[in-house]
Amino acid sequence: MTFSEQIIYAMVKPAKYRELLDLKKGRSVLFVLVITLMLGVIGFAIPIAAVISGFGGFEKLFGSTMRPMSVHQGTMTIEEPFFMHVGNLKFVINTEAERVSDERLSVEGAYVAIGSKEVRLAISGNGKVTDYAVYKVSDFFAEGFSNASLIRMIPWIYAVLILSFLVSCLGYFIKYAFLSLVFSITVNAMNKHMELGLSFGQVFMLCYYGQTLGIIISNFNSALSLLPQMIVSFVCVMISIRMITSAIVSLKGPGSPRMS
Repeated sequence: MTFSEQIIYAMVKPAKYRELLDLKKGRSVLFVLVITLMLGVIGFAIPIAAVISGFGGFEKLFGSTMRPMSVHQGTMTIEEPFFMHVGNLKFVINTEAERVSDERLSVEGAYVAIGSKEVRLAISGNGKVTDYAVYKVSDFFAEGFSNASLIRMIPWIYAVLILSFLVSCLGYFIKYAFLSLVFSITVNAMNKHMELGLSFGQVFMLCYYGQTLGIIISNFNSALSLLPQMIVSFVCVMISIRMITSAIVSLKGPGSPRMS
């Protein structure tokens, strides 16, 4: 079985799960790894790449789009207010006052808001702005910090984005591995009752395979914001349950997967 067949069978052919469960453990691990990386690309890399492409790259952003800014004696100044959002994270630089006011943080999301004297890390939601941390500008920026300093930091910004991508992938792995484990509790009871002869590892992978189509649909929708995510998530859970139960019915037929 090729790897592409493994993905197709997992997504749309629960009757083929018998063959999937007979694959070596290394193939199962590879499948989980590839799906995890795919989700990271869909949910993190593509949206971030679209934002970066939208403003023409960081060098253009810091060198020409953002007006001249500088830090002198612990005070930041910028010729014109600056605003940028990356997903739900928003960056605001407005040095008309020492502190960026709540009125400028009215759109829901997470903020890094920089005034002339203070840096606010805040969350806006339900008509309320909550500060999680407030720092002095001098705590964040060295004397003489400017647009040129930001340009020199571009390699570090990309390093942080790569790290964030890996953390995002880890989050997806934990989320869907946990859901597979939850499904496995019920499916393993059915496995024993129906005498399917599956090991718990095979039950876990059956549940992970069964989620594949729903996982991809849900995360594509989340990345593109096509439909309300709560509704899509519910539908995808129903799809996963349908795939898992269909696979169990097919496994009750002649033969059974080999024990790992």
